[in-house]
Amino acid sequence: MRIPLFITLTLLGLMGCVADGHAQTSAAPTPLMTELCGCMSAIDLDASDRTVEASVRNCMEEAVVMHPLEVRSILRDRPSTGSKAFQLGTTLGGALQHMCQPFNLVRERLQRIPPTAKPVKQGT
Repeated sequence: MRIPLFITLTLLGLMGCVADGHAQTSAAPTPLMTELCGCMSAIDLDASDRTVEASVRNCMEEAVVMHPLEVRSILRDRPSTGSKAFQLGTTLGGALQHMCQPFNLVRERLQRIPPTAKPVKQGT
């Protein structure tokens, strides 16, 4: 799977999915969740649409690269529905929605971006 597709599907999972019963909602945030929440809190919501989207993608990329074992664990524990990137995005988005207020602000900001300004899938 190519990285741009992975990032796009993960971003879609974060933006469009409501948390379900499989989301991580434990009292103690994992290192991955702690890093993601910290990164989300540093995003400048007053920046341009492209900058906000790029910042979210950078947060996701860095967190996934820094915590591969946790990512594998998340994917192993999820039912196999949809792509792995979408499963990961759904799970992380659901968990962040419950434990990270900055993520909720970022998600609201992303949802205000007009559809024509959102990134289009690149390549095949």
